[in-house]
Amino acid sequence: MMPRVQPTLLPEALDGGELPPVLSRPRFHPERDPGDASWQSQFGGQEFGSESSLPDNIQCIYTFVADRGQRVKLEFTGFQLAGTADNCDMEYIDVYSELETPSDDLLSASLGGRYCGTVSPHVRISLHSVLVLVFHSRVGDRRTEKLFLEGHYQFINENRFIPGTRMPESAGKCAFLVEPKKKRHGSILSPTYPGTYPSNFHCIYLLKGNTGDRIRLFFRDFDIYFGGEHCPYDSVTIYDGHSTSDPILRKVCGLQQRLEMFSFGSNLLIEFNTTDPVKNDPRGFIIDYEFSDRFVDVKKLIRGQRGISHLRGSECDIRVLSNRESVHYIESPNYPGMYPPNTTCTYILDGLQGDQNLEKVILKFETIELVSHVEAESNSSLIKSDHHLASSSRAEFDECSHGSFVGVAVKPTSIGAVLSNAEESLYDATLCDRLPSNSPKFGPYTSQGPRIVIVFGSVDTAAADSSQADSSTALATKSRENGREVHGFRARVEFKTDFGVPGESMGDSNKCMFRFKNKLGSFNSPRYPANYPLDTNCTYFITGEPGDQILLYFVQFALFEENSKEECRDYLEIYDVLRDSKGVETYQLQAKHCWTVFPGPTISTFGAYEMKVVFSSDFFGTANGFNAFYEIRKAFREDVPSKEGSDPRHCGHLIESRDDVTTGYFTSPGFPVKYNKDQICDWEIHARPNHQVLLKLIGMEVEGEMTDIKTSCMNAVIRVHLDYGNRTNDLAICGTNPTVIAPIVSANNSIRISFLTAPEKVNGLNGFNFTWTEVRRVERDSECAGEENYLCSYTRLCIASGLRCNGDDNCGENDDTDEAHCNIAERVTDMRTIMVAATFSGFIFLFIFGFFCFLFKTKLERKRNKKESRKKRRKGLAGKSTGIGARASEHQHRVPSHQRQPYRSQKPSVQRHLQPRSDSQAAQGSPAVARSPPQDRRQIATNGDMRNQPNQAFFARPPNGLIASSTDGSPKQERIFFG
Repeated sequence: MMPRVQPTLLPEALDGGELPPVLSRPRFHPERDPGDASWQSQFGGQEFGSESSLPDNIQCIYTFVADRGQRVKLEFTGFQLAGTADNCDMEYIDVYSELETPSDDLLSASLGGRYCGTVSPHVRISLHSVLVLVFHSRVGDRRTEKLFLEGHYQFINENRFIPGTRMPESAGKCAFLVEPKKKRHGSILSPTYPGTYPSNFHCIYLLKGNTGDRIRLFFRDFDIYFGGEHCPYDSVTIYDGHSTSDPILRKVCGLQQRLEMFSFGSNLLIEFNTTDPVKNDPRGFIIDYEFSDRFVDVKKLIRGQRGISHLRGSECDIRVLSNRESVHYIESPNYPGMYPPNTTCTYILDGLQGDQNLEKVILKFETIELVSHVEAESNSSLIKSDHHLASSSRAEFDECSHGSFVGVAVKPTSIGAVLSNAEESLYDATLCDRLPSNSPKFGPYTSQGPRIVIVFGSVDTAAADSSQADSSTALATKSRENGREVHGFRARVEFKTDFGVPGESMGDSNKCMFRFKNKLGSFNSPRYPANYPLDTNCTYFITGEPGDQILLYFVQFALFEENSKEECRDYLEIYDVLRDSKGVETYQLQAKHCWTVFPGPTISTFGAYEMKVVFSSDFFGTANGFNAFYEIRKAFREDVPSKEGSDPRHCGHLIESRDDVTTGYFTSPGFPVKYNKDQICDWEIHARPNHQVLLKLIGMEVEGEMTDIKTSCMNAVIRVHLDYGNRTNDLAICGTNPTVIAPIVSANNSIRISFLTAPEKVNGLNGFNFTWTEVRRVERDSECAGEENYLCSYTRLCIASGLRCNGDDNCGENDDTDEAHCNIAERVTDMRTIMVAATFSGFIFLFIFGFFCFLFKTKLERKRNKKESRKKRRKGLAGKSTGIGARASEHQHRVPSHQRQPYRSQKPSVQRHLQPRSDSQAAQGSPAVARSPPQDRRQIATNGDMRNQPNQAFFARPPNGLIASSTDGSPKQERIFFG
């Protein structure tokens, strides 16, 4: 039957201002027909393009009016308007779905949403019987795309939105009471599901069952606006009771699937609140409910035990919380009777966990009687069944893949997986069927932390219309026919203090006492790396075999720092366990470490193959504690090696003084080369009777740090045993500053020094160098008399006189008198040596100086003689007045001395003999004459004429420019010589 359309042309002013023209105002309502409660038809469908545009300003109102007891359902099939979802100024459609009558004022009504663009509204269902659409457009001929608006409307029955009896008006317009009088199961829908729910709306649904009933809720579909984890905007809140003052089971928003909840009692309250969230058209919810008395009786399951509580919202999940070292029992539902079918229960066993408490869980099953898959199938004639696990998607559990089971999760990873999704979990142990009494699956199971989780799942053996009694009786009857009765499980839960120490526990559970027998291992302070608890005492026994020694080293050590370094309320003590021939144990304290010292590596005393470590904390202050490793090794051949290299694993040696050897030194292996990891060295120095040993550290580069307050020698340590019988007085040394320890004088005639490095890794510095001296304490000077002794002035130590002036301070701390006088004598000797050296050097210098003076003098004399000989020759040449021929003849046989002419370049010196030439030869001239300038030629010609005069001698012009002249007073004649 189609609805009648009653169009009206009355304008509607919706946006204020000028009234836009109304294209049409159709009104849709069903014909009066009580036999037909649903109507469906189509609206819109007209398409406007650019050729047939709407007016510039137009408004259309579509009014849908359903009959009494009906709602309007609107669904858009085509939607294309101008604008975008964020900008609906020019064209849009408004939805009004909360109107009570067609005459309600739209201006004051609640707007259900404004839409434009291509995103259409979701399904809309009216809250009452009226729904109005308002279309507004100001686009006109500016439209670029086609306008299209089409949808379907339907008039539906509103009974689906009324789950029960309406409550009084004082409770609100949307308030219903749901009781199991007419039906024990049904559905609750949000007021306009699946349409967008109204904004700023409030609904309550009170589910009130019969005595003994419990209520189950199942969220079939749930879509509520998500505003955050705590649902501050829209939400559905479920209360475990009849009012909002009862405990909240859960507050839900967002998207939820297959969420299940159970009430603890027979009442449940659902509260639905909405605000005005961002437009996203959430569809609401549909929640299935069921009243039943066959759900697990939680009170019977708990049995009033202290510390066991029901986890609200679940059918049979319980939590067992320790009451400090308490014991509890857990059972399957209805134990010892038959457990209900299709049931999953989770048992969370929690020990104490806090600053002062940390417990572990010990679980042991006393009874396991479960229905197997075969037994369940054989019972098909009694009950309708589709056999599978309650969690059908769970991974296969070996032989427990089909049937009732008990899964145990002990490891933290397994526990996390089970609690996040029990249906897809793998357990650390799975139990099913009937176990023999000696089966290891009975346990005990010990937690790796403070928690164990158990999951019990039963087979779905009941038909949908079968009651709990029928199914339980049928299964129990069949089980009795097979010779035994199936009745679930029972287990014992014990909580013990967990100190977090990986060792064999000794004594009571509340005692922190452990034993270690493996060759390699570790132990730690309680709850490490968390802070150790206050007022705690722990004892650790490391036990080897005869012929063993125990190496102990620490990787972490942090005790509570006291106000003064003298205070030591939290401490760690290390004992050597010694046994005599009768097996009587003696504990010898090796070291006591407080907050001021980070212990270095240590080894048990020679002959002790067991160590005892004691940790103690007081009532005030805590810290991270310690973490130590140990190694049980074969003992060394000797306590101290008799000589170097006698034991490859044990360096060091025994040192004994003699009359001629009263001092010496020893160094770390390879000094000054870097030492290695895993080195143990021992030196023991023995002085003669009635003497002591003076020990002095000369150089040190050992990793670690020593300050005035703290000492940290984690990887390498030097220990000076002042008294090896009382090792609590040992000095631990490390770092790079040798002055941190003053020279040490032993109490008796022996002293022992040890050097240990960690076996794992060391940085490897250069090591150390010690000197030792045999000394003797005296009170009177007469006790150190004799030439063989020397008395130190300040320390009053008597040493051998041969140690004086040996370059080492052998008198002890702040006393260098054995070397002080030696310094004066050395200074005198040094001065004398310097003077001798200076004198010898002076003689050498004088000799070298005299030698060079002699050479210089000889050279000057030669030069002087040469100069005088030249002068004599020149004077001889100028003063002679003999005949020219004789002088010329003499000159012809003498080689003239040629020097560089200042106005000519130097030329090779060539000796020529002047001989008379013929006139023709003189006229022709030599090649030199031909090459010479005219003025020189005239000069040469003149000279040639003079050569032809036998009574006259001629001389070449000396290089210094002197001109030779005749002695007879004739005019001067120049002579030129060409070399």
